[in-house]
Amino acid sequence: MRLLFVLLCLPALVMAQEDRLIKGKITDGSESLQDVRVVIEGESNPVFTNSEGRYEVEAAPGDVLLYTYTGMKDIRILVEDVTRFLNLVMVPDYTELEEVTMTKRLKSQAELQQEYPGNERIFQTAFGFIEPDATAGRVRMLTGDQINPIGVCLLDFLRNRFANITVQGTCSKPDEGRVFLRAQSSIFRQVPAIFDVDGMIYTSAPGWLDINLIERMAIFYNRSMAVRYGSVAAGGVIVINTANVSYKAQDKIPGITTATTKKSLSAGQLAENAPTYLQELRAANSTEEAQAVYRQYARKYSASPYFYLDAYEHFYSERSDREFADRIIEDNNFRLAGNAVVLKALAYLYQDQGREVKARELYKEIFILRPEYSQSYLDMANAYRDAGQYAKAAALFGRYQYLLYEGFLIGSDDFWLIQQHDSDNLFQMEGEDLGTDMRQVTTDPYLEGATRLVFEWNNSEAEFELQFINPNGAAYDWKHTYADNSSRIEDEKISGYSTAEYVIDPSTPGPWQVNVTYLGNKSLTPSYLKVTTYTQFGTSKQQKRVDTHKLFLKGASQELLTINNPGVQ
Repeated sequence: MRLLFVLLCLPALVMAQEDRLIKGKITDGSESLQDVRVVIEGESNPVFTNSEGRYEVEAAPGDVLLYTYTGMKDIRILVEDVTRFLNLVMVPDYTELEEVTMTKRLKSQAELQQEYPGNERIFQTAFGFIEPDATAGRVRMLTGDQINPIGVCLLDFLRNRFANITVQGTCSKPDEGRVFLRAQSSIFRQVPAIFDVDGMIYTSAPGWLDINLIERMAIFYNRSMAVRYGSVAAGGVIVINTANVSYKAQDKIPGITTATTKKSLSAGQLAENAPTYLQELRAANSTEEAQAVYRQYARKYSASPYFYLDAYEHFYSERSDREFADRIIEDNNFRLAGNAVVLKALAYLYQDQGREVKARELYKEIFILRPEYSQSYLDMANAYRDAGQYAKAAALFGRYQYLLYEGFLIGSDDFWLIQQHDSDNLFQMEGEDLGTDMRQVTTDPYLEGATRLVFEWNNSEAEFELQFINPNGAAYDWKHTYADNSSRIEDEKISGYSTAEYVIDPSTPGPWQVNVTYLGNKSLTPSYLKVTTYTQFGTSKQQKRVDTHKLFLKGASQELLTINNPGVQ
């Protein structure tokens, strides 16, 4: 009943705007930075870091803190309900190749042609040479060394490299490929981008193109390109220049270069770096001895909720002493209550252990704490689905769409696509129980039969790098860091979500490995990463598995999981 009340009254709910003291330390990765300017965006009363790089500032949930320092990239962080400490590492500011919105003096075609071989920022098109730096509007550029051959075709590369575009089609049917640069609520109302490959124009994606041959790529989002290409370019243009060789479908470059990968720590090495109390718990010769160790350390770590999470996990999973494990949580519930970050970590552990009822109760509690977070609706909907309460799950998905449409929630293209995939899959798999006319259910054809990975993290400040290594040994990195992906993190905090998905095409069968490198969360506490793996997604053979990982060693790479992608069945 309490959750229903929150749903009905959400438009009247706002985040508490009480100021709180936020503390932190700022470095450049090795040395403290003095005189970093810290100010609430829109206000004019900054504070500055001292000689030790430390600062204190009063701010309320919803405020945006702006950190500036000469020669370093600005950092913007939205203050949340749990924000108390923000320890930052600032990185040098340099001109990135990826996005260009500036303009320059237009050069002649003769000048551009002369500069083309040595200037990777010039592209050859069907209408001559073009320099994106001198083109109005948003442009994204990549050079050959930035193009990792993670997939077997161009469609996979675009799908996994760019989060804010929509790609239709599969590597097994490349002629059906289409790319949409502007995300909307329905891909059927969009205009696909066209491709200009070495001066040849294609209205569908050239999925046959060997991405190993690509030397440079530019994505032009602006409609002004239609001046050159006509109305067919209303959806944008993707320009690709390849090596100066004739491409033939059978001429694959042998031996895809194996990307450099960090050596991942083994489970034993991670255990060696665990907190002292956890090492002693594991070294105990009996359950009774382990309980004594727990009581000894409970007095010392009474203020740390992560101590109780570690102890619970140890007794439940490693010693199968489930009664004592549950008693740890029950006796210390008052230490966890009200902290959405800690409660979500515990919910992840429950799901990993298959304790869906307990997880659902925690997600209800988190929903009440964070009714304005988009993630709350996805978590509750999936929790209801796991419990077989399909009607309630469908109602949550519908409620989210309604509140989004009415403007009570802040939308996000990235999050919308993830929750839409979950919603579509619910009706696709459980439509009969829901009384749904299956003829009205539409799904993304790219997901059909694919392996889908959904990543969720409990702390919105968590920074990490995911690495996907395909059966050929090629790797693709996704960086969830302020230095590399600040716009994505800002979007997450504004809309209130902490999730990402990665889809492995069925046409890439074999073993895939996924690694993670943890880079901290600005409060010197562990972060928890939940990975939900779906195989044969959207088919009668669909399987689901949940794994939860505690991330605590900064800078260390660890293996998350190995997946045997079954491929086309």
